[in-house]
Amino acid sequence: MITGVPGTGKTTLAEALSEALGASVARVDVNALARAREFFLEYDDEMDTHVLDEDALLDEMESELAKTIDGGCVVDYHSCELFPERWFDLVVCLTCASDTATLYERLEKRGYGERKIRENVECDIFQVVVEEAKDSYENVWVRENKTLEEMEATTREVAAWFNARVEERKKQG
Repeated sequence: MITGVPGTGKTTLAEALSEALGASVARVDVNALARAREFFLEYDDEMDTHVLDEDALLDEMESELAKTIDGGCVVDYHSCELFPERWFDLVVCLTCASDTATLYERLEKRGYGERKIRENVECDIFQVVVEEAKDSYENVWVRENKTLEEMEATTREVAAWFNARVEERKKQG
């Protein structure tokens, strides 16, 4: 599971990691899945976001993840506490807290309004997603993701962890 506030590079890292791990690993972009299946209850104008139908999403994801038992799956979403702990062996939480200007610029390029940008930058500064991850899962890695070099290093690190885990499971039979 890759998580973090919008703009921290979750989708980019998930794509790089999926490519690095190859065909044996499935990929679930939770935002794309929710949009494709219209798992929304309503639109919240004040917060400028859709309200997710969590039950429908979780049912669909349970089915999708059941298909990946032997290979593995890279999942990315800006929140993680709604998913059962048993689904993920590792949660990577991305942050840009040490350089909020980078996060601000990324969100601005997406066309986010000033209020939404400010809320997401503050959320990253106060490590809200990091704390949610640590409260919800046992194995949480927090990684800065401001630069391409940081993303590449995290990709290598997670791929090495995954490959070692696969080898360990093979040995255990």
